[in-house]
Amino acid sequence: MVKILTENWIFGKSLNLQDYLKVGGYKALKKVFKKMKPIEVVAEMKKSNLQGRGGAGFPIGLKWEAVASQKARPKYFICNLDESEPGNFKDRSLAENNPHQILEGIIIGAYAVGVSKAFLYINGIFKEAGQKIEQALEDCYQNDLLGKGILGSKFNLDLEIFYGAGAYICGEESALINSLEGKRGEPQIKPPYPSECGLFGKPTIVNNAETLSSVAWIIENGGKKFAEIGKLDSPGTKLFSIDGAVNNSGLYELPMDKTVEQLIETAGGVKAGFELRFAQIGGSSGRIVPKSLLTEIPSYSREAEIPVGSGSVLVVSAHEDLKKILLSWINFFQRESCGKCVPCREGTFRLKGILERLDNGDFNQEDRQDLYKLIWTLDNTTFCPLGKFSVVGLKDVIRYKMLKELV
Repeated sequence: MVKILTENWIFGKSLNLQDYLKVGGYKALKKVFKKMKPIEVVAEMKKSNLQGRGGAGFPIGLKWEAVASQKARPKYFICNLDESEPGNFKDRSLAENNPHQILEGIIIGAYAVGVSKAFLYINGIFKEAGQKIEQALEDCYQNDLLGKGILGSKFNLDLEIFYGAGAYICGEESALINSLEGKRGEPQIKPPYPSECGLFGKPTIVNNAETLSSVAWIIENGGKKFAEIGKLDSPGTKLFSIDGAVNNSGLYELPMDKTVEQLIETAGGVKAGFELRFAQIGGSSGRIVPKSLLTEIPSYSREAEIPVGSGSVLVVSAHEDLKKILLSWINFFQRESCGKCVPCREGTFRLKGILERLDNGDFNQEDRQDLYKLIWTLDNTTFCPLGKFSVVGLKDVIRYKMLKELV
């Protein structure tokens, strides 16, 4: 089975620059400078159909092409390593185990779109990951991989690390940009999109760390070969954070053609003595997968029954208290709401109160009516997707008639 993201990981050890060079690190960057024009790098990404691994799944080649075509200067390149979705630990693990893989992707991307200033936005909670990235950055500057005239080329790039405060909303690109500018981490109206008007009003790329970790492999092996892995509409490999009622919780790199059932089996299957109730794909904002849908393949396709999102898989057994799970979801979103819009700020607060009464056994008919109204409001009227995300799991609980068991 092909490994793109974790092939060179060494258990218990982070790859430093010398380790990375020994396993072929920065060969792709050297190839780019010697043999490829920026437009050819973008074309290779388009061939690969690599989709954003942060959750949205937007093709990276199209995003790079949009910024490369902008005439405004300067342009900016941002690596998003905020990763605040509950149940996810893929980006943090990439930074801890092989930080240069991320940095090489950033440098290649910056070259492809004509950027001389880049930022790596990292969740401030990730202390070890931050230390690894800082050391890798220092090594790059000392070894002609960042700065002026990289590797003897005419390309210059400065890369700066920015520590966020761990806000969930700053995983959204426009809120992240606000945070980088020193403003409140709140989303902005789109359009204009960051590719046109991003950081400091200039064209900006925002790519997830896992997304960028595949770039060097694609340059070395070709976009066509990457596109042949996994499914046609969701090619390549993906890091899945699998946890819950499984025998071997952990992080697994797999081609994007696995069913939910196969993902669970990869983690050793459901623990003995436990009965599977459902799986949740994509963190607290992810869809619920009941037993009847275990043969579905999570993907980035707009027609997918189960969106893969950020790739976390939570396996929930019948032993778990569903009321407390529902309450934990809304507690998270109510806490992480930036407060910019009334429907989200007040809606998540009121929904939390209803679910607390459900947990305490005080749920009544009026609560039931308000529950449906609040779900509709959060799903349809909030400024950004956080409100919609807050009720995804709850909507599925109702759809699959699980709520009837609780009241």
